[in-house]
Amino acid sequence: MSGTSGNAFEGIALLERLPFAWLAADLADTTQLDNANHETARALQALAVYEDTPREPVGDGGHHGNPELLNLQAKVDVLLSLVGRLIADQAGQPPRHSMILRAQGIEWYGPGQVGVGPGETGYAMIYANPVLPLPLRLPGRVVGSVERGGIRWLQTRFEYLTPAVAGGLEKMLFRRHRRQIAFSKGTDVFTETGIFKASKY
Repeated sequence: MSGTSGNAFEGIALLERLPFAWLAADLADTTQLDNANHETARALQALAVYEDTPREPVGDGGHHGNPELLNLQAKVDVLLSLVGRLIADQAGQPPRHSMILRAQGIEWYGPGQVGVGPGETGYAMIYANPVLPLPLRLPGRVVGSVERGGIRWLQTRFEYLTPAVAGGLEKMLFRRHRRQIAFSKGTDVFTETGIFKASKY
């Protein structure tokens, strides 16, 4: 067993089981990196639109110039711009993998581990919401592994994320972290897993 420490494996941690694939690639290709970051930023935008619920109900008065309606229009524009990607992704999703997702990295295991080892670079393809089949294509490097209960988890640190992607990923994690806490309130699901820990949020 090998291990690694650092910011990539600290902070808010979500245990998920989601469609996932590891695509080996040379991260020196800046064009591919730019495309991946652009697509992932848009996918994170779409996830936020889909998962966020309005905090205040829209009133019954006049709607002209209503900031909430203008915001809704902007969200609809984002979704419409992603229709082409949605159609392209209808072909299917990769197998589900267990993962511990953080803002700076991911620990994962499943069928995609075969032939993957420390030092390899590539893209972590995460379908964060199976209902909205837009993958997050996150560039990263496999930096080690850790064993839990006889299972080897690969540790991958994200690299070359743009501010838009890094910020969108942090918001998604925070949003889901709050929901998981609300769901598990009154139980010891978090203390039983041993991987969720307090954060600055």
